[in-house]
Amino acid sequence: MKLPPWVAQLPGESQRVFEFCVGRAFPIAGIDQHGLLVLDVSQDVDPRFGGFMNDIRVEPEFVSEDL
Repeated sequence: MKLPPWVAQLPGESQRVFEFCVGRAFPIAGIDQHGLLVLDVSQDVDPRFGGFMNDIRVEPEFVSEDL
């Protein structure tokens, strides 16, 4: 839905991944030990940015179920 403010403190490539993901729909793979939603972004992020089985973790208030 929108970027968390702390994303600005991440390395540039990580910021680009988060920016790429805003406004897209991803399945919630779980909730981590800190209460962050684990979003499975691998289908879109892996081919574009590299890596394998990428996920991002964000606070629930930055995610919308309406997409």
